Amino acid sequence: QHKIVSNSSFKCFFRTIATRAHPLVLFLDDLQWADDLSLQLISALVRDTENNGFLFIGSYRDNEVGPSDLLSTLLHELDSAKVQMTNISVSSISKEDVNTLIADTVNMPQYLSKSLSDIVYQK
Repeated sequence: QHKIVSNSSFKCFFRTIATRAHPLVLFLDDLQWADDLSLQLISALVRDTENNGFLFIGSYRDNEVGPSDLLSTLLHELDSAKVQMTNISVSSISKEDVNTLIADTVNMPQYLSKSLSDIVYQK
């Protein structure tokens, strides 16, 4: 049998390992697919005002989240509860920006990295 650990146990654990002297950042991607229990745990952790050494960063595809989805509900609840959040909207990167990024990464002139960046951009 599996035992579900309570949110208060997780909060105590995070308070123990995440301190001002040793902060903890938790990044979770694709929150649009998170289930209810996972979102409840995230909610409990970010609402915990006794933990000053914890930062949660979550990302999701806003084009895959509708107004009645669990994540939308959670975000609205956190906003209503005045939980401090910063929203950053990221759009698609241009073909030219991909080429610049690749050229800078491999330290090569952009005209030489163009064929590689074209392939990367198509993917």
